[in-house]
Amino acid sequence: MLNEGLLFKEDVILTWMRDRFLRNLVSDISSERADLKESLSRLQLNPYYTFPAIALLEPTAQFHEEHERVIYLEDMRDYIQDQLTDGIIVFVDEEGRIGVLFSWVSKELLEKIQFMLKERFQQPVNIGVGKPCSHLSDVVHSYRQATRALQFKFYRGTGQIIFFSELGRYEALQQYPSDKEKEQFALFKAAESSDEIEQSVQLFYESLLENGPIDIKSVYDITVRLLVGMEKRVHAEADHVGPYQRFDVITIVQLETLQDIKQYVTQFLIGLKEVLSHNQKESHRSIIKKTIHHMEQECQFASLQSVAQKVYMTPTYLSLLFKLNTGKTFIEHLTDIRIDKAKDMLRSTHFKNYEVAEKVGYQDPRYFSQIFKKKVGLSPSEYRESIVK
Repeated sequence: MLNEGLLFKEDVILTWMRDRFLRNLVSDISSERADLKESLSRLQLNPYYTFPAIALLEPTAQFHEEHERVIYLEDMRDYIQDQLTDGIIVFVDEEGRIGVLFSWVSKELLEKIQFMLKERFQQPVNIGVGKPCSHLSDVVHSYRQATRALQFKFYRGTGQIIFFSELGRYEALQQYPSDKEKEQFALFKAAESSDEIEQSVQLFYESLLENGPIDIKSVYDITVRLLVGMEKRVHAEADHVGPYQRFDVITIVQLETLQDIKQYVTQFLIGLKEVLSHNQKESHRSIIKKTIHHMEQECQFASLQSVAQKVYMTPTYLSLLFKLNTGKTFIEHLTDIRIDKAKDMLRSTHFKNYEVAEKVGYQDPRYFSQIFKKKVGLSPSEYRESIVK
């Protein structure tokens, strides 16, 4: 009778032999083509399948070390095999995925496996399923199809069962959609919130895929070119661009789904928008500074129309910009400047009140006196007398 240690050792060896045999089988190694049923029986595996097919299971969990991934996969493989003993074979393939060899008539087991694994490991799994074969010796074709089906998680998202038979052909993309980039930049500039930027990114990829899925590599290429183009457009429009988080090509090509790419692009553009907005604020401050300078130098004749012309803006937009940046209207600020200059003249010159009024821009002395008293609390004459005392 075998002791427990030897039995454990034999189980480990048997599992290793099974994995190696099945890896060779799905790798189309010719030495595994002959006497398949005998080989499976010798490995204590079910040799009989009705239209055999392969499903590939890919965990979505993240691992810091490779040995963590290996242990996780072996645990998953053993769990499936222990729970489902009705003729399926479970193995770990060369790419670090769980392979399941099953009869096509039992394909409903895949949903059960998906549910079991999510309950047991608290993580969804991606499942790609190849087409059934007439003979077990042809299962390599099903394996390759399952691999391609698994790649389609890029469009379907994680945690899905994807059948190769359901996949359509990728549409060919003839050239980079520069017109869509231009539209994207217009929406980006007009966006007033992160949600609007997210919606604009969604629209970009929807228009990109309006005729159907395109080659996944092309999506990565277009994404990188889009971000390069957006950067260039921002730099072209801004006098100065401050620091921001640059996009990373390596990170982009490692993203596994289209949804991941959309989220990455959205976050990048949100950061770029903050830089652009800051630049716009700096530009606005410069305009307001120039506006106030003209108001101070030419307060006698200054008007919204004349100053707006000097800073190359429309009176309506300058009025709005002035209010947003100073909290005062253009006229309120001009009035403050005029009253301050009038106070200075009343203190330091012998100009008559009507002369002071005219020099700061008021043709009507009585109106000037009313405005002055409202702002200062004293009439021009009372103010001058208070200074003399």
